[in-house]
Amino acid sequence: MKRALALGFATLLFGVAGLAQISGSWTGKLQLLPSIDFSTTLTLTYSVAGFDITSESKFSSSGFDSQKFSISGSFGPMDVSGWMKFDPTVPEYDSSQISASLDFAGVALSLTVLHDTDLTYCQTGSVEMLYTFKASVDPVTLKVRFLDCCDGIEFYDLTLTLDDLSLCCGLVYDFTLYFTKDGFEYVKFVVDPLFELCCDISFGVTVEFGVDYKSVTPSFTWGGISGCVTVWGDVQPKIEEVGVEGWQLYGYKIYCELAECYELEIVTAFVPEEVNKHLDPDWILEDYEFEYIRFGACGPACCGGTWTLDAGVFFDNGGGLFGISRYKVIASVPIMDNLTLGLEWEFDLGATPPTTLTLTWDFTF
Repeated sequence: MKRALALGFATLLFGVAGLAQISGSWTGKLQLLPSIDFSTTLTLTYSVAGFDITSESKFSSSGFDSQKFSISGSFGPMDVSGWMKFDPTVPEYDSSQISASLDFAGVALSLTVLHDTDLTYCQTGSVEMLYTFKASVDPVTLKVRFLDCCDGIEFYDLTLTLDDLSLCCGLVYDFTLYFTKDGFEYVKFVVDPLFELCCDISFGVTVEFGVDYKSVTPSFTWGGISGCVTVWGDVQPKIEEVGVEGWQLYGYKIYCELAECYELEIVTAFVPEEVNKHLDPDWILEDYEFEYIRFGACGPACCGGTWTLDAGVFFDNGGGLFGISRYKVIASVPIMDNLTLGLEWEFDLGATPPTTLTLTWDFTF
């Protein structure tokens, strides 16, 4: 089966004839301080007869890290996509997937075949094949999965969901029915929101019936505040009774647009791990930090495009000068229409050595 899937994927990958066009990108980072290190990704896309065939190769200072091939396109009314991953460090094949979907008489149909060596579903130490069939027509979705652990295909599970069903008084609920090869597992009803209390706090309830149990789970959610001042947080339910005990504020952000292309952002976190979920990856707070102030600027570059500059200061409770823990600068400038160079500099007062300096590039063709 593994060979059949690989041959089928190769047929899709290389068996389409016609005029073609190659495009791609080359991105990377070269760390200069405190030591030399680099990572880079080369992406090549071959477009032919309505299909995009893509190769993604990742390298680092340790060598060739990963290789992935993917394909996407259409056969008439059917959309086809797939991918195949390899581990070049061994080297060996890792996993692959191919999917086909179409709309027929108002019903969305799809079939996905996953071949994996990570043993996510199989417990016998064998390579797995997972077949997923899905059919959807508003508001019903049926998903059936079959599993092959090298000992034959067998039924794995079935999930039937109905979304946004009308209850009464403008209320809607979601319904889920779940079976496995061992039989009925549970049926679940979710009404969320059931009603709003105040201050954008909503109350919902989940009722679940299992083989030998019934559970009723209330939930309280708060959407927060967004705008020039953004507040992140959630409500805290009472223990062993239904109700709201209070709010837990995770943090807040103040954003000011000083002028066109110039901005100031201040983020303060009371629970950094929660606030980090909402932040740009380049401006994540460390566990010991609670705040940063970032200034952003941009403008027209000499060779076309726009240059950008972000400079920020991070703060902690370590007792240093003004409580500063880190300085950070990220800049980028287009050299050509298809080439952008960047620089990332960071000075961490608590690190040894404290300075990191990285050059980045993004080249498209």
